[in-house]
Amino acid sequence: MMSSLSIGGDAIRLAGSAKTKAIKLTATLRRLGGYRQQNRLYLALGEIGRIERTLFMLDWLGNAELRKECQAGLNKSEARHSLAKAVFAHSQGRIYDRSDAAQQKHAMALNMVVAAIMFWNTLYMDKASAHLARQGQIPNLKLLCHTSPFGWEHTILTRDYDWHSGAAERKMARPLLLNATRKWVG
Repeated sequence: MMSSLSIGGDAIRLAGSAKTKAIKLTATLRRLGGYRQQNRLYLALGEIGRIERTLFMLDWLGNAELRKECQAGLNKSEARHSLAKAVFAHSQGRIYDRSDAAQQKHAMALNMVVAAIMFWNTLYMDKASAHLARQGQIPNLKLLCHTSPFGWEHTILTRDYDWHSGAAERKMARPLLLNATRKWVG
């Protein structure tokens, strides 16, 4: 009985230290997991994690709204991943320089290109929705929050990006393609 009380006290101290950010929880768990013989606190925290995961799964199974939120988050991350994969695939998915600095530089450049595509798409989605609203063609404005700026079919992915083209300073943006055929992806 005494040992389970000390484990509970250790867990409470660990939680308090993590909450006050006196320690990094990931580093502590890594250190506890690295002991030659499994530490009792580490095993107890693992069991608490399993209980938390079980409680979440029960909530998830019983709550349709939570399942929708989880699916929406998953769809958003998958769409962003697909866009990043399409941008990166133009170099056949390879980083030839294996140094940490080169890999970090490529990852930052990839994130910048993805952010630029999303920004461009967001600007034109705003223009398109404003046009449709003026025409009275948006039946429910609440549905706009479900649109995504992750599409790239209209983007030429050449891997040659000119950051100093002056496009951001232009007063005239490209016009909307009002007579383009609609492509529904389902």
